[in-house]
Amino acid sequence: MSETPPEAPSIRPWTLWVPIIMIALAGVITYNWLVYLEKKSREEEAGRPPYIHRAEGDLILTERDGRTVRLSELRGKVILASWVFTRCPRGCAGVVGKLKKLAEEYAGRDDVHFICFALDPDDTPAMMSSFADQVGIPKTAPFWFVNGDAVKIESFMTRQLKFRPTQVMPEKDRLSPEDKYMHDLRVVLLDHLGNVRRMADLVNVDPEVAGYWDRQLRLDLEYLFKEKAKAERVKTTEVKQP
Repeated sequence: MSETPPEAPSIRPWTLWVPIIMIALAGVITYNWLVYLEKKSREEEAGRPPYIHRAEGDLILTERDGRTVRLSELRGKVILASWVFTRCPRGCAGVVGKLKKLAEEYAGRDDVHFICFALDPDDTPAMMSSFADQVGIPKTAPFWFVNGDAVKIESFMTRQLKFRPTQVMPEKDRLSPEDKYMHDLRVVLLDHLGNVRRMADLVNVDPEVAGYWDRQLRLDLEYLFKEKAKAERVKTTEVKQP
């Protein structure tokens, strides 16, 4: 008596369609994730402050309290720098006032620092301290008012931070005997790596322009804080890897 051959197992529809559906679903998820990453990258790129110049070198300076400081002490911090002189009858007090407001807004952070470079070699620490007191910036704030070798400061400010060179104010245009200089009133923003990322005209004579830079500088600061935090996370991950 011959044996009946076993029947071939029937193929159930769901055994075919489930893998196909899973593969299709994985493809959709992957596609949507790539679209999201691309969109996020475009948004980050749109808000990224430009790279203007990499500031190199160091400076030995005298701070308003008389102590000697070096720019290298601020390595790893986001920096806002300006060029002032204490007897300026024009926009210096306005620039420092804008920076003071920013310093107050970010008082809780330890990764941002403000520097006012004195362009007048006659500005002593006592004069810089008095100027800062008049504007209302306490000595405990992360805020330096510094002076030093005039030639080295001029070179650093123009070549590294890209400020416009200072010029002597013609006597006929002076508002007072102390109105000696025409100088760049913009504020320079540097990231934690020392790159110049923005030059903001916070005291432009046009209120709309000044307002634009006021808003833009805050956006730039927030971006650089996030950029720095991201770089630190990547660095920490790399250190932890065997």
